[in-house]
Amino acid sequence: MQYVGSKNRLSKELAPIIQSYINKDIKGYLEPFVGGANMIDKIKCDTRIGYDIHEELISLLKYSQDLNNKIPQHISEEEYLKVRDNKDGYEKWYVGLVGFCATFGSKYFGGYARSFKADKITKRDMSNEAIRNLEKQRDKLIDIEFYNKSFLDLDYNKLNGYVIYCDIPYNGTLKYSTSSFPYIDFYKWAKEMSKNNVVLISEYNMPEGFKCIWEKEHKVGINQSSHTNRIEKLFICE
Repeated sequence: MQYVGSKNRLSKELAPIIQSYINKDIKGYLEPFVGGANMIDKIKCDTRIGYDIHEELISLLKYSQDLNNKIPQHISEEEYLKVRDNKDGYEKWYVGLVGFCATFGSKYFGGYARSFKADKITKRDMSNEAIRNLEKQRDKLIDIEFYNKSFLDLDYNKLNGYVIYCDIPYNGTLKYSTSSFPYIDFYKWAKEMSKNNVVLISEYNMPEGFKCIWEKEHKVGINQSSHTNRIEKLFICE
């Protein structure tokens, strides 16, 4: 599923590293910031759990798990605006579909998505492309447990024996919502959680106590004409 900050393009390198920590002693795999589920859908583990504070996102992922549920293949600009301006009038999964699959740069209701094919004349159906992307992913989501909760709802006194991968909103970059992310609380939570679990974190930089175990330079941006090179890193909490 297309999603701001998705690790889908890096998953071929990141997923094997994460997978290497999942052995016979591990009870399960958990992502507190599951986003578009573009990493968890590639991890092999009997128990896979995805948390996210975005209610409509989780509702969409749960809806997509039932392959009998139908998903519309196109979202018009008129429909996009109707849903944007009256979210309470629609089912939450549908609000999530419109908000993420018909939007510019995959940012939740970040403006109706428009683009052209290589000839710069023929319009692309951006919503259809995003929905087809989700459709291809559906069968990989079936046995994942999704919950609409914050990472702070995970009690480090009760959880142990898990591999926990955290793809947090990167500090100083485009935010996923209007609220600010509690970085200090997260760093404390991750250190406590790592006492009984393996905690891996994607970020550009982390404070003392987090060791970088992988890095790669890559291009980031919402389109080909506007991007910059950044060093993507994977950290482990020591």
